[in-house]
Order: sequence, then structure tokens, then C-alpha cells
Amino acid sequence: MSDEEQLSDEQRISLLEGKVGKNRTVITIVALTMLVILSVSFTVLILKLLRVDDPGVSRASFDEQVVIIQAMQADLEKQKHTIASLSLSYQASQAATFQQTLIEQEQSYQEFLLALKLGMFDLAKMVHGSRTWLDVYNDKLNDAKNLSELREKNLKSLQ
Repeated sequence: MSDEEQLSDEQRISLLEGKVGKNRTVITIVALTMLVILSVSFTVLILKLLRVDDPGVSRASFDEQVVIIQAMQADLEKQKHTIASLSLSYQASQAATFQQTLIEQEQSYQEFLLALKLGMFDLAKMVHGSRTWLDVYNDKLNDAKNLSELREKNLKSLQ
């Protein structure tokens, strides 16, 4: 007969309980080992993902950029001195002279229109029946004088 037939029921149950206890211990150890391996793996993975790469700028390249920046700053200082030495005066510029000439020209034009208007009035007194053409041309002269005054005003507002 075999060993199992000779064991009583109580002995078999205690033997089974012992094997189950050993199996639980082995399973627990395997589970804890797997848990530790998984946590280490995740930690290493996270550290690799979060690792910042080296910026990749060499010292020589950085020194070259510093030299270029210093040269640009020196050029900027030269330009500032050049700008400071320039005198940009509107009154002394050619644009101001040209503007003043145009204003004087408009004033002369207005004086001419006034003299023409007076001459037409005197001529209309001398010629009988000339009131209609005097009124027509008088309106045109007034329009031309108003436009000239407007141009003069615009030129003066530019100063």
C-alpha cells in the first residue's frame, strides 16, 4: 500500500495545509519580487524620459558669440555718436524752404486774383451790359481764391 492510504484524514489535512502554506509563501515572494522589478523599471523609464539633454553649445562657440556681441555693441556706440552729431533741423532743411516758397507763391496768386477782380469790375463799369459776364467770372475768381487760401492754410499747418 501507498503512504497516502495509511495516513488518517487529519494527517492528510495537516499535510495539505502545510503545502498550501508553502505555496502561499512562494507566491507572496514571487509577487513581491515582481512588484519590486516593476517599480524599478518604471522609475528608470521615468528618469530616462525626464533627463534633460546637454544643451550642445561648446565653449568655443559661446566665446565666438561673445566676441560678435562685443563688436556689435562697439558699432552701436559708433552709430549713437554719429546720430548725436547730426543736426536734423526742419527749419534749415530744403523742405522748409520749399514749403515757404509755395506759401509765398499762393499769396502772390491770391493778390493776382484780387487785382484781376478789381480790373474786371472797372472794365464792367466802362462797358454797358457787362454785368452778366462780371457775375459769372466773379464767382470763378472767388472759387479760385478760396482754393488758393485753402492750399496756403494746408501748407502752413505742415510747419
